[in-house]
Amino acid sequence: MAKIRFDKGAIKAIVTTVGDRLVTIDEEAEKFGYDERTLKRVKKSMGFHSRRIVSDPRACTSDLCAQSAQTLFASCGVDPASVDALIMVTQTPDYRAPSTAIILQDRLGLGTGTVAFDINLGCSGFINGLYVAYSMIASGLGRVLLCVGDVASKFAYERDKVLTPLMGDAGSAILIDADASTSHFVLNSDGSGYEHLIIPAGGCRYPCSSEALEPKVREDGAVRRDVDMVMNGGEIFNFTLKAVPEMFDELLSFAAREKEAVDYFVLHQANRYILQNIAKRIGVDETRLPMGTVTRYGNQNSASIPGTINAYLQEPFSTQPLHSVFAGFGIGLSWGACLVETDGIVAPEPQIFQGVSA
Repeated sequence: MAKIRFDKGAIKAIVTTVGDRLVTIDEEAEKFGYDERTLKRVKKSMGFHSRRIVSDPRACTSDLCAQSAQTLFASCGVDPASVDALIMVTQTPDYRAPSTAIILQDRLGLGTGTVAFDINLGCSGFINGLYVAYSMIASGLGRVLLCVGDVASKFAYERDKVLTPLMGDAGSAILIDADASTSHFVLNSDGSGYEHLIIPAGGCRYPCSSEALEPKVREDGAVRRDVDMVMNGGEIFNFTLKAVPEMFDELLSFAAREKEAVDYFVLHQANRYILQNIAKRIGVDETRLPMGTVTRYGNQNSASIPGTINAYLQEPFSTQPLHSVFAGFGIGLSWGACLVETDGIVAPEPQIFQGVSA
């Protein structure tokens, strides 16, 4: 477990844009083959209710993040040319090459001296991206823009009853400045579990082919293609319940802070069942560990932590000094958490995607 402390770097603003199309589980039930009993069960146990996805098939994560960044700049009165680095965390880039961050650098009006690159991570992506941003601030940069998110609906096959009901589309922009502030990070990875959450085809190991594009009924009863994401839910659940509570203990011990002194625990919104079990194990109730994002917006992947702040914690984050724990866990397998200080940041309600502008 990597443990890192920073004494510089502070989040100044968080803006999240969500898909423009609202889809409810009730209207999708027939497509997934849910009977009434199954529909009630997944609503209650998993928290399925609605999700937001993009309606335009051309829409990319960069479009959502661009809208978030432009709103952020306008809200904060920030000149885009003052940004020293742009980090893009996504598993749905515009192209396999070049990096989406470099395209966004030009699109957002950042200077050509800006450092820009992508990070390929999902569930833990916000934590790892924030760590890299703080590292760049510690190395001497003054301002970093972190963009995170996915159009997850594009790697979930429309008839996959296991994964697709979870997936929402979102893109967040986070501004980090070089102010004095203390933060602590713990980061972990275990590649022995990489097959538990994976898109099998489309890379160099298993290139895309006509066979990979053929929908098939799988062992779990879901219909998907090899170019779609597949999840071993049992393995991910077991991994999460073992790794995440232990990670919180390690983080709080490293930071020398008691659990009661943490204002909010903002976790990756995988599904409500996982969040309820984590909350029970660490002894934190829903007033300090919000769980509603996946029910209202869907699983937003790396945007789910900033998305939860914008959707459910806008008032305290906008008006109060806070000590918060952020934690992400899942694909890789990868998991990480951080304890950060914030003080009256810009954190508006989630923006609805306005469409592809170019």
